[in-house]
Amino acid sequence: MKMYRQEKLLDKLLKFRFKKHGFDLIKVECYDRFDGDNFMCRLEVFKGGTSIEHRVMKHEGQLTESFVTDAEEKLKGIPTIE
Repeated sequence: MKMYRQEKLLDKLLKFRFKKHGFDLIKVECYDRFDGDNFMCRLEVFKGGTSIEHRVMKHEGQLTESFVTDAEEKLKGIPTIE
């Protein structure tokens, strides 16, 4: 239940923080690595549609305090977003 709750909270936070960019779809998926309390998360952001051709960014990493800020920094590096 802890991982499911983290995934839902992360989903709401990212949708709120990325709202100004007008994305069509923000997908968040968290999964357990089965090596302690480490969770991994995958974030996919789509603009202009929901198919793989419209994916603007994919970010995957360990769920830590800096996951959201790392994703935002990666998003700033994409020239089509500005």
